[in-house]
Amino acid sequence: MRKLHIFFLAAALAVGICSCESSKQETSKNTTFVVTKADSKGGIYSVLVFEELTQVSATYMKTNDKYDFPVSNCSYTRGTSQVSIKGIEKLPLKISNYVFTITGVPAFPAEFILHDGIYKRVQPGVFINGKKAVPGTDYTFDQKTNHLTFITPVDSDKDSYDIIWLTSNGTSAMSNNIEKYQSQYKKLESAWYKSIR
Repeated sequence: MRKLHIFFLAAALAVGICSCESSKQETSKNTTFVVTKADSKGGIYSVLVFEELTQVSATYMKTNDKYDFPVSNCSYTRGTSQVSIKGIEKLPLKISNYVFTITGVPAFPAEFILHDGIYKRVQPGVFINGKKAVPGTDYTFDQKTNHLTFITPVDSDKDSYDIIWLTSNGTSAMSNNIEKYQSQYKKLESAWYKSIR
């Protein structure tokens, strides 16, 4: 199971950051998990598109208290990547105090819903293996649905990619296995940031 972290910082610039490790879940299916926070309206979004969910939990980071939700109590909307959890109101603290770990079988090639995206000034920055991805060749992107789908067969569990997009709160990003191409991604992101000023 590989983990993808998305953290939304409550600041003028909200940045999503991802780090990854590899292993397999007991089900023998290749799974990925995303760690995210609820948005300002209390919605929980995985950003990464899953074929099926296998586990959902909430963790209060100050004490590491963890609450597991049965998958049968969770509904997933693939077209928005939103996860709705029956019984979430029973958490002892406000939803904004928790990070949510969403585990599942990811779509292949990788697909994403760039939640809360704004595209009036700029398209999302999409990079694969340290190079700028080409729209229509490497990926497709639908501005109306925020749906980004890789055409190049990118495996969200193994391959290196970096995606950054503008939101109403600043920017968000999602990436995987970026260590090998870190300097290239840094330059590509810097150029992308300059393009939105």
